[in-house]
Amino acid sequence: MEEYLIYIGTGLAGLCFLLIIIEHFRLSGLIKKYRKLIKGLSQENINVEDLMISYSDELEGIKNIIEGKIEDRISRLERNIPYCLKNIGLVTYNAFKNVGNNMSFSIAALDDHKDGFVLTGIYTRENSYVYVKEIESGKPGKELSSEEQEALSKALSVKK
Repeated sequence: MEEYLIYIGTGLAGLCFLLIIIEHFRLSGLIKKYRKLIKGLSQENINVEDLMISYSDELEGIKNIIEGKIEDRISRLERNIPYCLKNIGLVTYNAFKNVGNNMSFSIAALDDHKDGFVLTGIYTRENSYVYVKEIESGKPGKELSSEEQEALSKALSVKK
């Protein structure tokens, strides 16, 4: 019977030793976290509560600066959105009978005020030509080809 008590005592001692090692590592982790927390306390007369309040005030100030800038940026973007080219019409076609694959194109790009341009690219076997025509209030400044007019009609019909 005494032999079993020695084994039980040894087992309990081993378990206690294991628990002490585990607690040592946990305590070491807490000490590291504590040192990070009081990092700004180089002077003895500084209170941890005052330090935390100053950190909180700094964070609040930074938050206000960031939110103010975001509000300004959003309002600027909202003012500029009507002037962005977002109504697009595209037509591809064969400009010449001997050239296939619809390599020529006309793209109309307009903002909400129906101002923008029609960009046309004409492809031939020897050369390519690109030119643009200005659009103001949905009306072209120069006469449009049928393909350019079709691209403009598509851009004008885009749902807002």
